[in-house]
Amino acid sequence: MIFGNVDVGESAAAYDPLIDRAIAYCRNTDVSQMHESRFFPEGEDFEVLICERTTGPKEEKKAEVHRKFAELQFCAAGRQNMGYCPDTGEFEILEDHLNEDRDVRFYKLPEDSKEIMLPLYPGQYCVFFPEDVHRPWCTASEGPEPIKMIVIKIPMDHLKNKQ
Repeated sequence: MIFGNVDVGESAAAYDPLIDRAIAYCRNTDVSQMHESRFFPEGEDFEVLICERTTGPKEEKKAEVHRKFAELQFCAAGRQNMGYCPDTGEFEILEDHLNEDRDVRFYKLPEDSKEIMLPLYPGQYCVFFPEDVHRPWCTASEGPEPIKMIVIKIPMDHLKNKQ
């Protein structure tokens, strides 16, 4: 898992070039006039989702993993808490769509999962790999609030340094 901020320069040697380009896309894209959408930017190997959601209690949000994609989640507006813990292979599966086009498995995490909550504010991002369980859209304040995210699906088989 990678946690960062687009306003802080990354070392060119730190990340795969495709991850660097995805971070640069977030840094350089104004989504203020964009709404829910899904597309492939011209000349890129990743898919972009513009997501507008409302945060809610952690207990109401699903923890998930993906196997075919690394997933960059960038906070464009609003704020949320993002749950994270390593996939130990011991969690109860709620829904399994890994062998489908959706490439997602939802888990029920036990109290002792050691899940941590990462605060995401505008400009911050997380990159989750197949071994990273994440729980998006969790409330970061006293109540629900609107949030706009750029979610980028990066094919694992396109990464130079595959996990």
